[in-house]
Formats: sequence, C-alpha cells, structure tokens
Amino acid sequence: MNFKQLITLLFLSLVIFNCSDDNSDNTDNNEVAFTGNFFPLHLDNSWTYLVTDLNNNTNETTVNTDLLMVESESNTGYNLTVNQGDLANGIMSGILTSGELSLTETTLTSNGSIQLPIEGFDFEIEIDNALLYNTSAENETELSSQSGTFTQDIEGYPVTINYTLSSQQLQNLESYVVNTIDYQTVTSAKIALNLSASITVTQFGISQSLPIVDSQEVLSIVSHYAKDIGLIQAEANISFSLNATILALLQQSGMDLSTLPTSLSATNTQILTDFNITE
Repeated sequence: MNFKQLITLLFLSLVIFNCSDDNSDNTDNNEVAFTGNFFPLHLDNSWTYLVTDLNNNTNETTVNTDLLMVESESNTGYNLTVNQGDLANGIMSGILTSGELSLTETTLTSNGSIQLPIEGFDFEIEIDNALLYNTSAENETELSSQSGTFTQDIEGYPVTINYTLSSQQLQNLESYVVNTIDYQTVTSAKIALNLSASITVTQFGISQSLPIVDSQEVLSIVSHYAKDIGLIQAEANISFSLNATILALLQQSGMDLSTLPTSLSATNTQILTDFNITE
C-alpha cells in the first residue's frame, strides 16, 4: 500500500467513525413530544385494573381489582369513582378518584389528595393543581412541587411532619408492553413523597423535639398512560423506617410506640385488564 492509499483509508475510517458516533448520540438522546388524549375522560368511560400488593418484608401478596369510572364532568373538569364508591385498592386509583381532574392535549392535572399507606400515620395531603403528566415536557422535568408541615398526635404525643410532594415527567415511548399487550404512544411520569418527622417529648417541664423519621422518600409512583386509552400501569413503592436510635431512647423512657411499624417495604401495582372508552 502506497502513502496516498494509506491517507485515503485513514480519511474514510475517520468519516465512518464520526458518523457512527453521531447516530449513536441521536438514538440515546432521542426525546419525542406527544399530543393527544392520554386519559379519555368522557362520562361513563371505565377502566378495570388488577391490583397486587406485595409486602417485601414478608413476601405476602394480596390481589384485588379496581373499577374506575367517570362519574361527572363540568366546565372545570372531571370526577371519577372507584369500585362504585368503595375504597380504592390501587394507590394511583385513590389519587385519580380523590378530586377533580382537568385535561388538555398534553397534560393531566389533579386537585385531589394523597394518603400515606403506613399504619399509624393517618394523614392526608391535599394536591393543589398538580400535573400528573405533561407529554410536551422534556425527560426528567419537574412538573410540580408542594411542601408543607402539619402536626398529628400519635399515642398522645405531638408529631410534626414535614413533607414535599412532587411530580416528574419521565419518558414518551413509541410502544410499551404491559401484561403481554403492546400499547402504542405511551407517556410516563412519577409522583414522589419525601418526608421527615419529629416527636415532641416533655419531661420535668422541658420540651424537646426528637427526629423520629429522618428525611426519606416514603412513596414513589411510576405511571404509564397510553394515547386514547388512559392509565395502563402504575407501580407504587412504599418504604419507611423509624430512627432506630431515637426509637430505642423513647422506649427506654417508657413511651409505648408498639402501634407504629419500625420499617416497611411494600409494592402496590395496578395493571389495566379491561376498559370501555366512548368518544
């Protein structure tokens, strides 16, 4: 091979290598913006879900169903019911039926509430105009965030809870498989609840605040919505642990916190099994 041929070969190799890199980058960073109806909220539309609860500590599993139905619509939004007015089994079902939903070609907004599914902590957080998804947002974009503080009595002791509830757009997908069904044009988003808690103890006339729950994400819900169908899957992960050092000190002082779980790890999954959609 002469010098001229060698230079030509090196030049072609560089061109091919650069083109290969460009194609790889485009594939990895590809983001698709969707528009359309990703939750058809027409009167009497309905969705049936298989709901599975898994206790990751004991491996105990329970299976139920949820039936969501559009009960009413107005100039401002829509209201859904679950299980003909009974309790929701799916955590996402509970959120979707807790208040009014409003819909555009790119967004779903909730004005409802969310309950923390941890025994002993019986509180509800109001959701104020929170975006559940935005199909035109870039991946990992924070859609909404709200923070607050409230106090609840537990075993006669005031517990102050600080929380942040947020939602985040994840990915728009050309297709997504749920329960062997390949859905086309799917958007996904996440809801996260982060909290910390402190308990106020008074001894000898002196009050002291102790961190019984360190700041942690206690609830994470990833939901997928298919165009012209609605919610096709939601997976909620619940994790929680008390501050072991503070808990031991409180128990040594004679405080009875036996009704509170010291830790919890559970998964609540709902998968669409049937739906009835009218235009």
